[in-house]
Amino acid sequence: MALIDFKCKECGNEFFEIVNSDEKVVCPKCKSDNVERVYKGKFYGKGNCSGGCSTCSGCH
Repeated sequence: MALIDFKCKECGNEFFEIVNSDEKVVCPKCKSDNVERVYKGKFYGKGNCSGGCSTCSGCH
């Protein structure tokens, strides 16, 4: 289980959930399942991590 930050694509609500890898996440505000994971933190002074490690050069 992990504590993960999410943002709802429907209403813009930012929230966190403790989830298993196969668990469906829904927004607690509007109940939409159209949510995306939010990656926070700074890496080597390049700004916030976008989570796209295969295409991002911010961590390397």
